[in-house]
Amino acid sequence: MKRVWLGWIVALVVLVGCGESTSEGQLLEVAPYRTACIGVGPMDCLQVRREGEENYSLFYSRIEGFEFESGYQYVLRVKVTPVENAPADASSERYSLLEVVEKKAVNQQE
Repeated sequence: MKRVWLGWIVALVVLVGCGESTSEGQLLEVAPYRTACIGVGPMDCLQVRREGEENYSLFYSRIEGFEFESGYQYVLRVKVTPVENAPADASSERYSLLEVVEKKAVNQQE
């Protein structure tokens, strides 16, 4: 009887673990401050890095449903949808916020 319960517990742990790794969306880490960048014209861009990336890169797109607050580092789960027939000066992907996984205040150095 104990072996049966142990088998069910192991199966449940495996299923839960698999569910996390196959969750819908993509994780993005957002740096605590925007930076100047040039898109169609001068603008302020978020800096993001995806899972497994070491360095931040400029993020020219908008994340629907996300309100950035300077001074906070975020981990977001976003849905990425291809945009058909996107203009040449626009992103070919649309980003939508699924979840704010983490929001952490970052100390400013003065």
